[in-house]
Amino acid sequence: AEADRFLLTSLSLIAEDDSHEITVALHNWATNYQESGRIEKAIEAYGQALETQRANPQCDPFTLSATMQEMGHCLIENGESEKALPFLEASLLLCKEHLPEE
Repeated sequence: AEADRFLLTSLSLIAEDDSHEITVALHNWATNYQESGRIEKAIEAYGQALETQRANPQCDPFTLSATMQEMGHCLIENGESEKALPFLEASLLLCKEHLPEE
């Protein structure tokens, strides 16, 4: 509950046009749920983070990839492996697309 209050306070202080900071805050909120074992809440929060990230053309692809990866991990932990696979595959593809070529 305290983490929720902190996140809501943080979000209210971030400028509306600073979508990067908002996506980072949402990702961190989800991570807090995940680390405290509140997996269903983490899935919901990662979903909100992904929605915000996908709507932002300026979103860093590695941030988006990390959120997809964590969503996949939470779904696996929640017994939803089939739902996790598309998130994990998309995360890998996104990283591969944006890594520098050797």
